[in-house]
Amino acid sequence: MATYTKEKDVETDQVDEPEAREAMSEVFSNTARWTAGFGGFSADVVVNINGTEEAGTVTVKNAKEIETSIQGKKAKEFLIENMASIASHRGPRSFAESDGKHKIHFGDDGKHPLGRKIVMGGDGMSSFYRIKDGRIHQINRKTPRMSFSINVEESVTNVDGKYLTRKYTVYYYNPENGSLKDVESYTDEYTRVGDVDLPQVRRIINSEEGQIAVNSMTVSNHKLL
Repeated sequence: MATYTKEKDVETDQVDEPEAREAMSEVFSNTARWTAGFGGFSADVVVNINGTEEAGTVTVKNAKEIETSIQGKKAKEFLIENMASIASHRGPRSFAESDGKHKIHFGDDGKHPLGRKIVMGGDGMSSFYRIKDGRIHQINRKTPRMSFSINVEESVTNVDGKYLTRKYTVYYYNPENGSLKDVESYTDEYTRVGDVDLPQVRRIINSEEGQIAVNSMTVSNHKLL
């Protein structure tokens, strides 16, 4: 997924709704994350950029500390960007440190096919989710540079009964006029190492310069740090 800078929280007169907060807290607790004290991992990796492969190694300590022996510019950028995204989303954190910081309230009555709308008041990105059956089905955010909607199509549960997203599609829009800029389709596979779920395969299909591009990374021989 394209990277974006987290906008600063803003003042809001939105009232926090306890039921909406409880529903979002439940969703957060149902999501698989790396355990507290997780020090990262190293692994072998093969990056495939639309048919061109490069093999190497990668070490991931957190979203900002990633090292790789991959040298190809596109392959390295793809690997680091996606490992950073995974580490950011899977990294250990509490509800109070993330969505719990905001004024949380319902945005509709829940009749939408993807679930009830929950708005993050004051987060600076006009963020809202759609939740159903104890998990997130859609994420929407807006920044000055782009807006996007992540639509979860398939999830799996790990051995702890927590959800891992397996397939999702991201729609990117021009924030000025709402026109569609790009679509990315993700497929993720995981492997259990110790008490954490680590990335095994990520494949992304999208359109680049009028053609379909398929890029992937395949990770093996994981070792916890």
